[in-house]
Amino acid sequence: MKLRAAFATSMGFLVDRHFGAAERFDIYEVDTEAKEYEKVDIRLVDRACLEHQHHNDRMQRVVETIADCNVVFAECIGGGAREVLLKYDIEPIEMEQSVLQILRAVLKSRVSIVDPRFLEKEKERIKTITSDSLSNFKHLSKKHPCMNFQAHMSRGRIHLPVSPKCNIGCKFCTRKIDKSVIRPGVSSLVLKPEESLEIIRKAKELCPELAVVGIAGPGDTLATDNALDTFELVKKEYPEMVCCLSTNGFGLPGKVERMAALGIDTVTVTVNAIDPEIEAKINDFVIDENNVAHTGVEAAKLLIAHQIEGIKRAAELGLVVKINSVLVPGINDHHIPEVARKMHELGASLLNILPLIPQNQMADVPAPDCKMLEQVRAEAGKYLEVFRHCKHCRADAIGIPGSGKDLHTELYKDYDAEVVENFSHG
Repeated sequence: MKLRAAFATSMGFLVDRHFGAAERFDIYEVDTEAKEYEKVDIRLVDRACLEHQHHNDRMQRVVETIADCNVVFAECIGGGAREVLLKYDIEPIEMEQSVLQILRAVLKSRVSIVDPRFLEKEKERIKTITSDSLSNFKHLSKKHPCMNFQAHMSRGRIHLPVSPKCNIGCKFCTRKIDKSVIRPGVSSLVLKPEESLEIIRKAKELCPELAVVGIAGPGDTLATDNALDTFELVKKEYPEMVCCLSTNGFGLPGKVERMAALGIDTVTVTVNAIDPEIEAKINDFVIDENNVAHTGVEAAKLLIAHQIEGIKRAAELGLVVKINSVLVPGINDHHIPEVARKMHELGASLLNILPLIPQNQMADVPAPDCKMLEQVRAEAGKYLEVFRHCKHCRADAIGIPGSGKDLHTELYKDYDAEVVENFSHG
């Protein structure tokens, strides 16, 4: 069966709007026989209800906007809206879930697009298709500045620079100690885990909106135990804080169980390819847990296998998984949608596509232009919701990302901590 579905949504990844309050509907083509779906449109409307009052003309216009659809999913659909929708043969279904989770359920015939009378039974059955990871994503997306535009503009976060080593050699990466450069892999200093609590206390004075404690380097967070030791301290002292880390994923399989036990809420994994031949063009080497270096396609295969295993397990354990993919023109620009598809299958909730910063061995590779970036985002967005507001944050960043102001210089101006001149691999 082929059908067209409309989703009442604010950002595209959650059904989180009452039908009458919706100002956006994302439209998907669904083929239940081929087990495929594709986002085909985003339609903006003037909400049908004002001050909780149903306006007939406005309701009519909204329904006409999605008149080519067979079904509409919304958080709540009132009787007046149902009456108009059914006149247009549009089936109204109430579900407060991830768009992608509902699509999966439709393809698995867990949601039957046949008759509105199935709704009460479906409310019970829908419990079988939810996962801890997606439920947590819905909760976190409202207050995590890297998952929601509104939070991006209003919620603060701090990156604690406690990870001094890295275990892979990305060709585009240059890690350094610097007080002014704004990009990943850069920090003013490296803290010890036990120094982090005092830093958070000072950070909350500088940024009262602080809601998230993250660790994103300057090395890889799972190449040593420093990051997890830090989170163990943070969770005891500041249990209200959302805790997240960013990693290349190589060490994820061996440490994801501890991450879940510590109560880490979300993990961002940088996955640039799932094809070893492509990955080998982006990454030089990996260093395994026995300090043995692997290069070329062998290293790429090892890294990808670890990433897939770790991401799948993280989602199963209820961690929210966000994927970062660096867009490298001529190398993975046509491949990132396939990365998105695979990460979606593994249980990831969000994708952030980062344009290459030409440096290190890729200093001569041009950064992608806006047209390429938007094309890749559009293609990848068919499988995984794309976050579009990343600021290329430093490893010691602090502040509200959307404000454009980083407070790291002020936070560390009088701080006498260990400063490392060179980063270690392995």
